[in-house]
Amino acid sequence: MTDQGSVTKRIPVSSSTWQSVHQLKKPGQTYDDVIRDLVRKNSEDLLVRETKRICKRGKFAEYKL
Repeated sequence: MTDQGSVTKRIPVSSSTWQSVHQLKKPGQTYDDVIRDLVRKNSEDLLVRETKRICKRGKFAEYKL
C-alpha cells in the first residue's frame, strides 16, 4: 500500500480487461500491486523508447558534473 493509506475507488472496465488484469495477479498480490507494476513497466518502456530515439538521432549534449 502507499504511505497515504488506501482509498477505495471504482474503476469501470470491460470483462475482458478485468480478466486480463486478473490473470496478471499472482497469489498474495493485490490489484493495487498489479496496477503499480503495470505503471512502473510502462514508465520503463517509455524511458527505453526515448533513449533509443535519442541514440538514433546521434546528437548528444555534454553533461558536466
